[in-house]
Amino acid sequence: MIEKKLSSQSIYKGKLIHVRKDQVVYEDGHKTEREVVDHDPAVVILPFYDASNIVLIKQFRYPINQTLIEAPAGLINTGESPLDAAKRELKEETGLSAKTWISVGESYPAPGFCNEYLYFFLATHLSKSSKSLDKDERIELISCDDKTLNNWILNRKIIDAKTQLSFYFFKDYLKGHHEI
Repeated sequence: MIEKKLSSQSIYKGKLIHVRKDQVVYEDGHKTEREVVDHDPAVVILPFYDASNIVLIKQFRYPINQTLIEAPAGLINTGESPLDAAKRELKEETGLSAKTWISVGESYPAPGFCNEYLYFFLATHLSKSSKSLDKDERIELISCDDKTLNNWILNRKIIDAKTQLSFYFFKDYLKGHHEI
């Protein structure tokens, strides 16, 4: 089931993504094309004070022309560890810092065409800091409890996959850690 790359053609190179078309060959000799979106790795953070106070963000997403409720997230800078990126992104997008960080999972969100890789963190024991949004970000903070977040996911108010997966990791983590 291995595919070997024969050639690669760059289609587009932008600030966030690089699109290429690769010629590949299967083990049986059949050749085909693959369109690939190269994307830097990113972090996703679900910050919470406790199960009754989870912090999310609301922002407009131009590619789908919708305002979404999401977990804070962002790209990992070159040379930056996932944890350092998570700490930076949490502060930038929410104005919060966390004393406790828990790495809870990793995922490819769309491996059929994109190589983006996500690192998921829970952040707790929060304290207020100062927000420093990127120039192209407009973000509003939203707080909810775990039951509301669950209902928002089930009722399709939250349709962002990384936020849905963050909540799954959050619920799984809380099963074994009742002291939070």
